[in-house]
Amino acid sequence: MESKIKLTSSGDIALVTMENEERANAIDKAFCDEMLGALHDIESSAKYRAVILQARGRIFSAGGDLHQILDGIQRADGFLESLISALNATIMAIRRSPIPVIASVQGAAAGAGFSLAMACDLVVASRSARFVVGYAKLGTSSDGGLSFHLARRLGAARALEIMLTRDSLSADEAALLGLVQGIAEPASLEETSLALARKIADLPAAAVRETKSLVEMAGSDNLERHLEHEKHAFLRCASTKEFSLRVERFVSRSASPGNPST
Repeated sequence: MESKIKLTSSGDIALVTMENEERANAIDKAFCDEMLGALHDIESSAKYRAVILQARGRIFSAGGDLHQILDGIQRADGFLESLISALNATIMAIRRSPIPVIASVQGAAAGAGFSLAMACDLVVASRSARFVVGYAKLGTSSDGGLSFHLARRLGAARALEIMLTRDSLSADEAALLGLVQGIAEPASLEETSLALARKIADLPAAAVRETKSLVEMAGSDNLERHLEHEKHAFLRCASTKEFSLRVERFVSRSASPGNPST
C-alpha cells in the first residue's frame, strides 16, 4: 500500500505532506494512522520547532472518504464509529502537540479537511483556496471538531450561520473572519508558509511551548468531550435514510467523468 503521509523537513521545520493526490487526500483510517505516526515521530524528536501540514495536488483535502462512509452505513460492525474515532484521535494529537502546526491550504479544504485545517494552530491559504462545509447538505452534522473550532473562533451565531447556510468560504472571507492568518498567491504558498514557520522556529522552544499551552487552556471548553458529542450526533444522522440517499447521490455524481473522486 502506498503511503498517504510523508514526513520530511526543512531544517528544524517538519513538513507533513498528504500524498494521496489521486483520491484528493481523502481522510480514512489509514490516513489517520499515518498522520498519528508522523506527529508521534515529530514529538519524539528534539529536532523540530514548527510543523507545516501541506498537501500534494490541487486539493488540500476532500474530507472523509465517502466511499468508506457509505460502506460503513451499510455495515453493523461499528466501522463508521471507528473511522470517526480515528479522525478524532488525529485532531487531538494536533491540538496536544507542544509544537505549533501550520496548515498550508491550496484548493478545497472540504468537510473533515476543513476540520483538519481548523485544528491547526495557524492557517496560511492560497488565494484560490476554498473552505467547504457541506455537512448539512449531506444530511449530517459535522465531525473532526469543526463545530467546536468555528464556535470558539467566531461565536455561536456566526458558526451556525456558516455551517447551515454557506456552501463555502473563500480564502479572503476566511481571513476576514480570522480563520486564516495569511494569504499567498498560489505560486508562493510554500514560501509564505515556510516564512511563518521560520518566525516560530526561531523563537525559544520553551516560550513557544508554554505560550501554546496557555492559549489552549484559555480558549478550550474540553475539545475531547465535544468530539465525542459530535461523533454521536454524526452517527445519529448517518443512521437516517436521507443521509444514505444523499451520500449515494454525491458519490455517484463525483464518480462521473470530469469530477474528482472524493
